[in-house]
Amino acid sequence: MRPTVNKLTALPRARKRAVIVGFDTVAMSLALWLAFCIRYGELYTPVNRWVVPLAAAAVALGVGALLLLGIYKVVVRYMDVHAALRIAVGAGAVAAIWFILAYVSRVENLPRSVGFIYFGIVFLFMFFGRLAAARLLNEEHHSLLRTPGTADGQVKETRVAIYGATSAGSSLAEALRRHPEYRLRCFVDDNPALVGRFMVGAPIRSLEQLRQEVQSGAVEQVFLAIQSATRSDRMAALASLSGLGVPVMTIPSYEEIMSGRYTISDVRPINVEDLLKRDIVPPLRELIEEGLRGKSILVTGAGGSIGSEICRQVVQHRPRRLVLLDHSEFALFSIETELRALCDGQADGPALIPIIGTLLNERLVREILADHAIDAVFHAAAYKHVPLLELNEVVGVTNNVVGTRILADACVDARIPRLTMISTDKAVRPTNVMGRSKRVAELYIQALAREPDVPTQFGIVRFGNVLDSSGSVVQRFRSQISEGGPVTVTHADITRFFMSIPEATQLVLQANSLAAKGEVFVLDMGEPVRIADLARTMIALSGMTEKTPEDPDGDIEISYVGLRPGEKLHEELFVGEVITETVHPQIKMAEERSMPLEELVPHLRRLDMALEAHDPRAVRTLLSKILELDFAERRGESETLPETIPPLNASRN
Repeated sequence: MRPTVNKLTALPRARKRAVIVGFDTVAMSLALWLAFCIRYGELYTPVNRWVVPLAAAAVALGVGALLLLGIYKVVVRYMDVHAALRIAVGAGAVAAIWFILAYVSRVENLPRSVGFIYFGIVFLFMFFGRLAAARLLNEEHHSLLRTPGTADGQVKETRVAIYGATSAGSSLAEALRRHPEYRLRCFVDDNPALVGRFMVGAPIRSLEQLRQEVQSGAVEQVFLAIQSATRSDRMAALASLSGLGVPVMTIPSYEEIMSGRYTISDVRPINVEDLLKRDIVPPLRELIEEGLRGKSILVTGAGGSIGSEICRQVVQHRPRRLVLLDHSEFALFSIETELRALCDGQADGPALIPIIGTLLNERLVREILADHAIDAVFHAAAYKHVPLLELNEVVGVTNNVVGTRILADACVDARIPRLTMISTDKAVRPTNVMGRSKRVAELYIQALAREPDVPTQFGIVRFGNVLDSSGSVVQRFRSQISEGGPVTVTHADITRFFMSIPEATQLVLQANSLAAKGEVFVLDMGEPVRIADLARTMIALSGMTEKTPEDPDGDIEISYVGLRPGEKLHEELFVGEVITETVHPQIKMAEERSMPLEELVPHLRRLDMALEAHDPRAVRTLLSKILELDFAERRGESETLPETIPPLNASRN
């Protein structure tokens, strides 16, 4: 059989089509004869000499109809529902031709019921003939993919279950049938109404039944196919699967499939990002278009995690020009190369202008704004790693505060229409140098925005931890697990908000059109995530178990190392002012009270002197003084900051 199949698959396309046409010719002839046999209840022998020529004409015209209907354009190897429907239409056309010929010719002894029987038989012949061919061809294709060197020449099959009796699960099951290394054993769903039913030929099991299948060795992997589920549903699914002791895989998201980068069959190990991914918050595209299309855009910190994603999304909205500013040559080169590939072939793609430099170079900043007629600035440049800035106060504050002030002043002087600053939840009641520096930068933006006759519309965007950004806790945990642990968590109760980089960027792009007077925008972040639970989840995803006093034989230990200097147990997103709604139902806005510019500027000048003198103690003291004034301004009274703002570290010089 295999040599014959090999010869058929090696034929040119025209000859393959001729083979299928020949099969259909025989099938239609045999089907018509069987229709007469069924009608008369005996082996039929034509009694009218015109029956045979009439049948031959019907078969010939039937082949022509199938050609016109495109039946022979269907790839036999990939038979599906659409192909079956097309074959049904073709069979109907073939039967209709027989009806017409029988009626026009007026040949005697041609019962009308023959046509109906003919339709059913010819459809069965055409459909099941192609289905058998598809099965044969696919088996042959799989045999070519089998791993050589095994005892029986067969590839080792992995027995899998699909969690989620959904449309995505059905599509995955169909895709797995074309992969010889997988064998689908069952679907799994927590909906009792579905348990016991069948889906694309496989039974739907309960979670308890899945556990039994795993224990018996009938299931070796589980594929998660619940991409449209909420975050809580995904976490609940993992919680129920984590104790099975088998790898849990996932399929690409709909966005990844639609982008063409992945297919439904591109299963991969499940990442914690798949579970922490927030429920989809669709952006208001017209709001983004308003601030980007046809505009000249500047992105500071363009090579960073957030800055680079801003650039990727900005180019999709057809700006006139995109200026990329970053102090890192390699980061700038990387994002420029990526963006040029994205814009390749676009007739109206933006002009990309990469510039190596820093915001502390005031002359360079002003030249960029003037030379490129900037319409909107996205300010993503900042030092953000908390422990590093605790040891490098002068450099961190200079970059985050002075750099922001230089950029904001230059935008006002150049009459730039919009500037959107990317901030952090650590700027709310800050307890570390990084958060304090970002809050002082916010204060300057807010104070400047409230000045009369300021031509620039300022906005601030705050969000929590960004999944898989440089230095994120997810990256650190992943590295620690790969090294065998322990996984270090600062405190058992510490929590953080999480969002994806694309979602954070969409928030920034929409806030660009909403901002006017230094308002603060925050995406409704939902419930914060306990970091210790995140660590346990990542350990479970790696197919390992947590090592505890109750389970000393576990694989990875979680070690609690204590809060770092300036670290809080829980982060906040607003400083307590009234929160209002925006045109986007999940974007919140606060017009926070802040210090007047004339009151803030003298303190910033003293901060400049401390930075120039490279005096870390004075820098910390002045940051605390500014924030005490900010706190008193917002409370309308003179008082010191609450205990969430710790005193300066006496050991620092």
